[in-house]
Amino acid sequence: MKKIIVSKEEKDGTVHFTFRFKTLGQFLDEGDPTPLPGKELTEEAEDALAGHLDEYRVRKPVSLAIELPEKDLADTSSSLITEAVRHHFGFRHDDLTHDLKIARREGTYSLLLMAGNIALLLLFIFYVTVNEIPLESVKVLIIVGFLTIMNWATIWDTYEHFVYEYRNLARKRRIYRKITKIPVTIRGY
Repeated sequence: MKKIIVSKEEKDGTVHFTFRFKTLGQFLDEGDPTPLPGKELTEEAEDALAGHLDEYRVRKPVSLAIELPEKDLADTSSSLITEAVRHHFGFRHDDLTHDLKIARREGTYSLLLMAGNIALLLLFIFYVTVNEIPLESVKVLIIVGFLTIMNWATIWDTYEHFVYEYRNLARKRRIYRKITKIPVTIRGY
């Protein structure tokens, strides 16, 4: 297991995070042939940084210190690693912007489907009422039951989409944007 040691200290209204990685390879993706500062962070590093910042409100002032072994920093410029962090999260921010556009479109489709299903149910109830068809009829009960289930499913899907999925994507995007702007310090240990 690749353990990342994380410590935090709140001082003067700012949260100071320190992330200690065992190797530079645990922090920067060794499989990415791109030179610094274009090299990507590992998924583990991305999740650790963004996940711990998610503990606080996005507007809360934060600073990051990333600790790497001295031997790994001997051949690498700290400023290039700092730029790699900003570059990585800037790129991921753009990915999430794209994902949000798609999610917004899919949410609109969900809303339209929900409205269509509600309209179908209301039209059927209106039809049954106007034609004085007994509500106890097996056919009416089956159709009303089916339309009710359809409505329940589309209303729940739309609710889940906007209240959970879309909101979480938007928050993650704000956190990634924040990481591109906050102070990031690279130091050896």
